Amino acid sequence: MTKMLLLIDTMYHYDREVLKGIKAKADECRLKATLHIESINNSEDILKQHWDYVIADGDKADKYGVLQKLNTHTLLYSGHTIEKLPENASTVVVDNQQMVRLVLGQFIKNNISNVAYYLDPSELEQEWAKERVACFASSANELEFKYHDDVFELLNKRVFPIGIYCATDRAARKLSNYCIDRKISIPNQVSIIGTDYDDAERTISPVPLTSIDLSPYMLGQRCLEVLLKAKSTKQRLHEKYLPQKLMNESSTQSEENQDDIVNQALYYLHNNYHRNIKVKQVTEYCRVSRRTLDNRFYFAKGMTVHQYLSDLRIAKSKELLRTSNNSIESIALQCGYPNQSYLYQVYRKLFGYTPYTYRQGQN
Repeated sequence: MTKMLLLIDTMYHYDREVLKGIKAKADECRLKATLHIESINNSEDILKQHWDYVIADGDKADKYGVLQKLNTHTLLYSGHTIEKLPENASTVVVDNQQMVRLVLGQFIKNNISNVAYYLDPSELEQEWAKERVACFASSANELEFKYHDDVFELLNKRVFPIGIYCATDRAARKLSNYCIDRKISIPNQVSIIGTDYDDAERTISPVPLTSIDLSPYMLGQRCLEVLLKAKSTKQRLHEKYLPQKLMNESSTQSEENQDDIVNQALYYLHNNYHRNIKVKQVTEYCRVSRRTLDNRFYFAKGMTVHQYLSDLRIAKSKELLRTSNNSIESIALQCGYPNQSYLYQVYRKLFGYTPYTYRQGQN
């Protein structure tokens, strides 16, 4: 019988779910191993024993260097990119960029332009929280949202509608209380999205919380799969874990035809319209067929993906014609058209006038 060391803090719901996933996968694989749960700070007892496998929470500090001293098959799971890894460690890291895609896709669908990120003061020094806000701010600016650093200043300005992404459901619940105390309507004025899909926080929240389901049970299963693969191939493996579900509740504007695939497509379109992309790239990004994507997109938006992309490019070109001194050739390229001649053709076909005429009319 082999021995597996689990350096996991089971006081937390998230880690307990990871543990359940590991145990379920071990049973499924018929892995003959006993599971031992320890605190990484209990270094003396840990290092006295031999371990065949180790799975550890990479978000917890290893101040005694225990993982480096364990000469065995090791996997770290984490909510952020780990800079300094033990030599023998593989990793499964939650993809924060994927979560940002889900959130901004929802805000695009709800026609929200003012956005912010909020975390509870207790989360300020967490590396996963820092990485998450960096991803959110960067992507929001790239997609031409109006990103605000100070959540409470933004709320006090009352420039509605506002979209706020929260580091955890705890932060989302506290922010919901703050808004309700100040008679700010959720979701009509402020849409709030949390992270974790935490049953306890959602139970005591004044508003049912929209949240990204990280599915820690599935994360636990994947951790053991990667660890066993690393052992069999005698390689260190590094994998991103991609949360796929945005669970829509009353803290965001949602509709009966809410669809995460559509939100992913919207995120991709708004992030890439300036490139000469086709619908094929959108289907590859969403990992569905053209027919499936068009059917679901039409059901949600009342138009095909191709039509939405065409309308998006036209709207962006008109904005640049109105607000910039860029040449029409430059504007065409910025909006994903191959050249200004193509943009002229589009305008003549749709409107009966040229981009130059439109610009002169605005002036």
